Amino acid sequence: MDIKVKAVESPDSKSVQEVEKELLEKHEESLKDGEGEANDTGVEASTEGATTTPEQEEIQPQGEAQESSELSDEDVLSYIGKRYGKEINSFDELMSERESSEELPEDVAAYLKYKKETGRGFNDFQRLQEDFDEMDPDYLLTQYYKATETGLDDDDIDIMLSEFDYDEDLDDESDIKKIKLAKKKVIAKAKGYFEDMKEQYKLPLESSGGESSGIDTEELEAYKRYTESAKTQQELGERRRNWFTEKTNEVFGGEFKGFEFSVDDKSVLYSPQSAEELKTKQSDVMNFLNRFMNDDGLIADAEGYHKAIAVASNPEKFAQFFYEQGKASATEDVTRKMKNIDMSTRNAPEVSTKGGMQIRAINPDSGKGLKIRSIKKK
Repeated sequence: MDIKVKAVESPDSKSVQEVEKELLEKHEESLKDGEGEANDTGVEASTEGATTTPEQEEIQPQGEAQESSELSDEDVLSYIGKRYGKEINSFDELMSERESSEELPEDVAAYLKYKKETGRGFNDFQRLQEDFDEMDPDYLLTQYYKATETGLDDDDIDIMLSEFDYDEDLDDESDIKKIKLAKKKVIAKAKGYFEDMKEQYKLPLESSGGESSGIDTEELEAYKRYTESAKTQQELGERRRNWFTEKTNEVFGGEFKGFEFSVDDKSVLYSPQSAEELKTKQSDVMNFLNRFMNDDGLIADAEGYHKAIAVASNPEKFAQFFYEQGKASATEDVTRKMKNIDMSTRNAPEVSTKGGMQIRAINPDSGKGLKIRSIKKK
């Protein structure tokens, strides 16, 4: 059965959506009332056959002119197909197409746009939602290099980050300031890059909706699970950082005097450099690791690294060892001094005779001064 729609000129133009909705509603009504219309047509035909008036004969040409302005099903479907760029063969197919289409949530639509245009996955998209001002600078630079530098692996990125390393004890103050300034510039550039990406992909897609029929359901479910857990993971990481900072401040507080070691059932206090300087160096484990690495990020002093780890893993054991060594050295020194007795023979003083006078050198133990001994003849 052909569906005919009368074209009515109206000064108010309707939107495409309104036209489509009106056509669909008329089609549904025609399907429901088709049988009733057939009966009504039969009744009208019989009435017209019984009596015919000149007025009715005058109306007939007007009906023929009206039929020339009516649209068929093919015309309507052709218009909709051209408007939306789809090939639709029937109204049933059009209804099925509308039912299969569903509007996506804004976050899902934004992710799909991001993935389509960049080819990256959930992790990269989720990082765009983080606060880059609170992010660790080295971590921020690592993600920036991964996003902007192609063909680099983790070792290559570590080498790039090593350009901002310095030693406060060995490097000149002017060189340290230059390194800090260079790193600050790159960090600002990285923040600007990610802020632009966040602004671009936090908005919904340009169209009012999308079709989910062709989207991988498993992928969407994985994305939803990830977004639900991402906030929890970020909060967990933040709590861990805050906890570490809090406990570090407790150790290096105003009353910090040093580290105690239990040696031979005694408590020995070792006072290192200033508490503030020590806290700064030990707040980042990379300050420790860089001592044993070369400029390429490879270990240069493996023996020194493992020696330091061994001492750090067993501080009390090494303290006891050095304490025992100190005691043994002190005991040996005292014993050696106690046994250091002069066993050389004492020679008799030489006597020289000159002019009837005998002179000889006496031992200092005999006292000081000049002694004259007279020889009495018997």
